[in-house]
Amino acid sequence: MPSTPVQFPAGYLPLSKVNVTVRAGGVNVRATPDKDAERVLSLRENAKQPATGLLWRDDHSWLSTPTPRSTQEIGWMAGEYTDFSRSAAYNQVVNAWYEAADVLEFRRALLRDMLRARGTDADKIAQVDRLRGETLRKLEDTLTHQTIPPTVIQFWQIQERLGLPDRFEYLPVHTVPPSGIEQLEFNGFGPDTFAFHNWELYYSNTRGLHNGVDYIVPEGSPLIAVSDGVIVNFRFLGNSAERSLALRPYLPDTVRKPDGSRVLSNLIVAYGHLTGDPTSQIVHVGDEVRAGDIIGTSGWPIYTRDDGTLGIQHNNAHLHLETHLVTTGERELGSRTPFNPLLFFSPRLIAWQARLAAHSSTPPYPQTGQPFGRLGFFSLGAFAYEPPAPRVWQYSPTRQAMWPEGVYDLDNMLKWVQTFAPYQE
Repeated sequence: MPSTPVQFPAGYLPLSKVNVTVRAGGVNVRATPDKDAERVLSLRENAKQPATGLLWRDDHSWLSTPTPRSTQEIGWMAGEYTDFSRSAAYNQVVNAWYEAADVLEFRRALLRDMLRARGTDADKIAQVDRLRGETLRKLEDTLTHQTIPPTVIQFWQIQERLGLPDRFEYLPVHTVPPSGIEQLEFNGFGPDTFAFHNWELYYSNTRGLHNGVDYIVPEGSPLIAVSDGVIVNFRFLGNSAERSLALRPYLPDTVRKPDGSRVLSNLIVAYGHLTGDPTSQIVHVGDEVRAGDIIGTSGWPIYTRDDGTLGIQHNNAHLHLETHLVTTGERELGSRTPFNPLLFFSPRLIAWQARLAAHSSTPPYPQTGQPFGRLGFFSLGAFAYEPPAPRVWQYSPTRQAMWPEGVYDLDNMLKWVQTFAPYQE
């Protein structure tokens, strides 16, 4: 009698040649992708098990796996109890994450709001619910491009002179499962609310300004290469014991050396606060990566206690992302002059991150009690740690100088980078 093919639920993603390792505590294999379903197998910590497919459902990433009862039967184990999303195997589903049901709803909700703001007819807004893939992306590109400050567009008009890569089309971190996108919080660059209230404690060396952007995600969330490039050694965090990764993107693919090899850009993208599981670093210095590759997993920050010993902030898991230009064309900039990471993302991903900021328990930027007026994502384009004074929150703005020396709003950042000599790798 011929065997009956296994019927997989909608949204099932086949996996090729994947073996996972069970994490501490073990995992139960169940008859269906449901935490209350019949248990058909129990796997202990460190057990190796094949995973033949993935189904994102609610709060779990269900992995299908053969069971010992029948070669035609599959069981389901919660991927969060394995190393699947902490390993190179996750590369097989990176692009599918953007088309997962919860991420699609997040994207569609953003577009619906943008269309309502434009007075679009209700019937046309309803059509957004059917969009996905390239059709959805084209509408995102059209609507979000209109929201970008003109200065940012002018910044990209000198892309070749500055030696910039293509704009990023991948987020640097994923929520796993995708439903977590509704809980993901985002903290902005420069004068954000947290820096405003805590600069004396945490930001005394950065003039009171947050020197990157934060994605508030659980420890172990997949970190994603935002561009083709090479992993480099780049120290940028204050505590030398912190674990981190740094990616130096390539220039656009159309730029090649005479031998056909890629050319490194003038940008470094730095991923910070990776302390935690050994999988926090999947790649190593010198490795070449492609946009969308998993390169590690998020972790916790480290701090130094009063007695000089190190502690881990287990209550503060997040990814801290910084971006730095390598050189002005004449001198090295090092890690002391961070640029606003949002400058380097595509308009649609900038809009996504603006929406994520709305998840935060506090406004992403101070609404009261600060002297610089209404602040936003592009309040600043860049700032230099030096000179060390005056501190931003102790500075009294004037009509001639809104910010202290070395702190660049978008207009002054653009004037500054236009003085750079043409980039040569």
